[in-house]
Amino acid sequence: MFVHLIYAAIYSVLVVSLLISYDLFIKNFKELNLRLSFKILIGVVLFISQVYFIISFSLNSIGYVAYEYTIPIFIYYFGILKEKIYLIGLVPVILLTFFALINKFEWGAMLFIIGLNYIILIITCLLKKRFYGQTNHTVFYLFSIVVTVVSPMVNALLFHRREVGLWDAVTLGIGSVAIVSLWKYYLQNQKNFLEKINTKIIERNYDELTKVKNFRSLNEDISKLVINEKDQLVVVMMDLDHFKQINDHHGHQIGNQALTFFSDKLTTFLYQKSPSHLIEVYRYGGEEFLVLFKENTSVSVKKIIEEFHLFLSNEQLKLEGTQLTLYFSAGISEAGPTLDISEIFYQADQALYEAKRKGRNRTIIFS
Repeated sequence: MFVHLIYAAIYSVLVVSLLISYDLFIKNFKELNLRLSFKILIGVVLFISQVYFIISFSLNSIGYVAYEYTIPIFIYYFGILKEKIYLIGLVPVILLTFFALINKFEWGAMLFIIGLNYIILIITCLLKKRFYGQTNHTVFYLFSIVVTVVSPMVNALLFHRREVGLWDAVTLGIGSVAIVSLWKYYLQNQKNFLEKINTKIIERNYDELTKVKNFRSLNEDISKLVINEKDQLVVVMMDLDHFKQINDHHGHQIGNQALTFFSDKLTTFLYQKSPSHLIEVYRYGGEEFLVLFKENTSVSVKKIIEEFHLFLSNEQLKLEGTQLTLYFSAGISEAGPTLDISEIFYQADQALYEAKRKGRNRTIIFS
């Protein structure tokens, strides 16, 4: 009895470690700098070696195959690759190959195992479709426990005529519950880790006050632009008019409120006008903001910015006992085949100063 519990503990840790290794492989699949065919080959070999090891180790240690379906159904349910559906189909192939190698192959058992595999696959697909987007995966976990307990009984009965007794079933259940518990612990830690990473990314790349991207993020985004994106790039440099007077008359706290108010209205307005992946808003410095428009022209962008002039003039920042209307000047520059990014920024900046010289509260295209 004690030995069975030790094996249950060993198997649960072993299975979860294999699940984690494959989960990390799947999540980094696209980032691997390898040919697609080679990445798939690595994934298949990794999976086959894991399942084969489970089959071999369990048969040699306790006399029947255990946990052979646990790895693929977890990978399929929680994985993000379309190809993972084929992994479940590999299980009976690996299982039957193993028994053929040790001269325990039976056609009747083979057909039964394949049928059992398809039933497991269908139910897993239905559960994923129904529950994967939710935070509670209890139904899937219960299903995985049932599969873990029942499948060794079926395989042992068909292949080795060895009875899986009550205590065997209990220890299998304990092991499967341990797998579920360890997996949930892993997922929760992954979630906490990603939240910390996202927080650090936000702190690093976003302006704390206005919540738009900062100058550091601008430099990183520019370096990632491909050639065809640069050819369709329009840069808008924006500067709040008479911002110094706002700080002098109302104080820096109200000045900060004005910057937050302006950035919020700007992002809300722009994302209503164009898909969010084609627009990026940055705080360039002080009261100056920069907007990148992808797949656009300076004429169409000027129309959008002039609409924002009108929109902003009808929005008031409510203060104690008074209201404040904000105005801004803007300069626009469009990328050309011979211009680099620094020149585009310089032209937008020059157009902005021209707008200031001509009376502010206007938008000018560099010419």
